[in-house]
Amino acid sequence: ANILIDLLKTGLLDLFFQLEYEFHVTDFVVVEVEEDNVAELKMFIEKGVLQKKSFDFEELMQVQLLEVKHRSLSIADCSCLFHAKALSAKLLTGDAALRRTAQQEQIPVHGILWVFDELVRQELLSKKRAIDKLSELMLKNTRLPAAECKKRLNRWK
Repeated sequence: ANILIDLLKTGLLDLFFQLEYEFHVTDFVVVEVEEDNVAELKMFIEKGVLQKKSFDFEELMQVQLLEVKHRSLSIADCSCLFHAKALSAKLLTGDAALRRTAQQEQIPVHGILWVFDELVRQELLSKKRAIDKLSELMLKNTRLPAAECKKRLNRWK
């Protein structure tokens, strides 16, 4: 949810969904996104650009087993972990505990800075605009790794 929230806060959600990837989200994550413009997220689900996963009973039991195994993770985190593993997909998160667990489970994991890198690499976001948007996000999300952010800001200058 934190990646989607950061993208909503910076107005980059539309560009994010133009990246050359297939996007999935779980119903638990959609519930967690409580931003004013969550309707924008739901619009991408309705268009089929963002595929929302709802779990059947058996899958939900597996998600709950993950929650028992990894007590530091929320049910939404575990739903993402389960779904990423089932799809052999990359996991996007800014949550340190989920990142560590995904790495332990050998699931490739990336964060918001990777998203910025991809937006610039795929030329959906100019370097100048990337500097502006990352600087804006750094003010709104103090959990971002400052050194890594500064590396990108310098690289894009």
